[in-house]
Amino acid sequence: MSKLNNNTKTFHQYETLSDLLEALSPYISARALARICDMSESQMLQYKAGIKKISSKNIVRINEKLRTFAAELSEFTLKGA
Repeated sequence: MSKLNNNTKTFHQYETLSDLLEALSPYISARALARICDMSESQMLQYKAGIKKISSKNIVRINEKLRTFAAELSEFTLKGA
């Protein structure tokens, strides 16, 4: 993992999908990431296991969908606190 600082934000970059999923594992499973990214679960699991090599097109797709998902999550709140 490497960290990139962009003014006030820190971005975490991972070399492999498996490393990314390991970092996300307390919150998001490979199957959940597949749903978030509109990809098949079997394809995501093959990428995770290293059975299939992930294309640069799918890397871009995953990064875009993760950012969109994170932005959508930030809009949720629990009323009453």
